[in-house]
Amino acid sequence: MQKWYEIKQNNQLGYKLTFLCLKIFPAVVLRFLAFLIGFFYWIFSKNIRAFSKNYFAHLKVRGSSLKHIVSFALNLVENIQSWAGNFTFSKNVEWQNDDICDLVKNIENKKGTIILISHLGNAQMLKGLATIGESGTNRKMSITTITDENISKGFNSMLMQINKDSAFHIINANDIGPETILILQERLENGEVVVVAGDRIGVNSDKKIKINFLGEKAPFPYGVFVLISLLNYPTYFVNGLRKKTFSLKAKYDMFVKKSDIDFDVPRKERNALIEKIALQYATNLEQLCRKYKYQWYNFFDFWSENE
Repeated sequence: MQKWYEIKQNNQLGYKLTFLCLKIFPAVVLRFLAFLIGFFYWIFSKNIRAFSKNYFAHLKVRGSSLKHIVSFALNLVENIQSWAGNFTFSKNVEWQNDDICDLVKNIENKKGTIILISHLGNAQMLKGLATIGESGTNRKMSITTITDENISKGFNSMLMQINKDSAFHIINANDIGPETILILQERLENGEVVVVAGDRIGVNSDKKIKINFLGEKAPFPYGVFVLISLLNYPTYFVNGLRKKTFSLKAKYDMFVKKSDIDFDVPRKERNALIEKIALQYATNLEQLCRKYKYQWYNFFDFWSENE
């Protein structure tokens, strides 16, 4: 069975081709082509169709794998748009009546912030907007993202070529140790933002935490939540989701939920809080998946990953 990181490696060419096309054609043309590309990808990707079907089965809804894949193709176009500076927060993103004000205040007051993202919606778009000063805040954010460089090196390199002036730093998830934690602490103390995804287990990691997600226990990356507990800075779950799943106009809702957990507790109490924040994250993710069923792009057997 193909793993998520093998699928992601195969997607790198798609991102590069999309960026080249964006230089030639208007974005609306690429969105139109995304429907066609998604259709052909759907025809020739049996595994992806099966993974999509399994996801909808867990949602307990009728869903179209074709629509799911087309949605991902649109997501890809908008990823590149945001990094290329062809996307603006004011015109394309709308805040919700949630914890966004707290997040903005935290950033503008130069307080360290942890943003926990997922593969629901367009996390790359949000990072891209932030690096070009289009985050909806009055202060341009300096972002450190934690990612598996064994898989994402080519993709991240391409993003840096698109936007060479971005305040975007990368830490390899496989190199996390005492020294890197100190680096992250220093950046947070300087009012920077640390971004990490909480819904994929690293290639070289066997540590996971099992949480009920869409009706079945699923493995989430234990190390991510341990890291959050060690850093102990304000943590927000952030998702950018397309208002209309299938549209030639890119309009997004941005959802922000702040975790109320404080890890300033004795060590013996910390593990229970780690499990609690992981559950908060999974519950928030599940609620949004049910509302935006075609915008979760984990195209692999999530419930048996790394078994």
